[in-house]
Amino acid sequence: MKGTATISLTSALHFADNEGEHPAEDRLWKLRPVLESWNRRIDPPSSRTRNVTVDESLWAFKGRHHALQYNPSKRARRGLKVYKLCSSDGPEAGYTAAFKIYMGQDRGVFPSSMKAVTDLLEKADLFDKGTSYTPTTGTTSPTLFHYLQARKTSAVGTVRLNRRGMPSDLQASRGQIDFRSSKTGMICLQWVDKRPVTMLSTAHTSKVVTLPPQPPRVERSKPEVVAAYNNGMKGVDLSDQLAQSYPTTRKTVKWYKKIFFYLLDMTTTNALAIHRALGGKLTQFEFRKELVRGLLQQGGPRGSFRRNPPQARH
Repeated sequence: MKGTATISLTSALHFADNEGEHPAEDRLWKLRPVLESWNRRIDPPSSRTRNVTVDESLWAFKGRHHALQYNPSKRARRGLKVYKLCSSDGPEAGYTAAFKIYMGQDRGVFPSSMKAVTDLLEKADLFDKGTSYTPTTGTTSPTLFHYLQARKTSAVGTVRLNRRGMPSDLQASRGQIDFRSSKTGMICLQWVDKRPVTMLSTAHTSKVVTLPPQPPRVERSKPEVVAAYNNGMKGVDLSDQLAQSYPTTRKTVKWYKKIFFYLLDMTTTNALAIHRALGGKLTQFEFRKELVRGLLQQGGPRGSFRRNPPQARH
């Protein structure tokens, strides 16, 4: 009975009038009212947040859509590409301030990944404010970092060696580093731990730092730029981890319904981040229970909802 009720509710889930007029170039028109409502109500990171991350991920989807992407390096492998801008540190860590769903229409002077990053930073009003930005490998490039430098935004991230503008003579050995620097102060560094790691940064040098010992209490050291990148990625990793702990996604072949469920998870994660930023101490499970209880009370007078209908006990 429970499964039948869920299917009935999902089949009636619509967000736009199919018979109305819609712009031909808007490939997200079936979900446009929800997206506009989300953008109106979302707040940019507070002035206390100086570190943000843009993550390129796939929202798993097995139905049909012209913008579907396949990436074997991602956990989902097949789905819709999404760029998320999240706070990286402080009590707001994991808060998503802006996002963009890739629809394959970002053709222009800059690559689509670079345009996605600049659009999100512009939407969150983070340019020219000394913000520190941590991108993922798929969005990092010398071209992007030079542009961010001009907009007073520092950046650090992993990068592929085949990117345009990258030096071709980096040859680091195990446990050692090799680096090059540009006239603008951007550094390109390669460090070999278990495998080669290549980094770009506009805010660091080739300095090596010692990390706090961990079991078995062996002292470890690594380039400062690598340590900064790992710290910067904590925010988006936290956001994904919280959303995957209690997912609301349901099986459906309708792309707009699938995206809606992902947005619902992202909104709940944002609410939890705000709760913690305001000093709240609830766990995610307790917070979700309180959130559901509050939503139920909005639908009727207090006490009008019961967990189970009264029934005879045997």
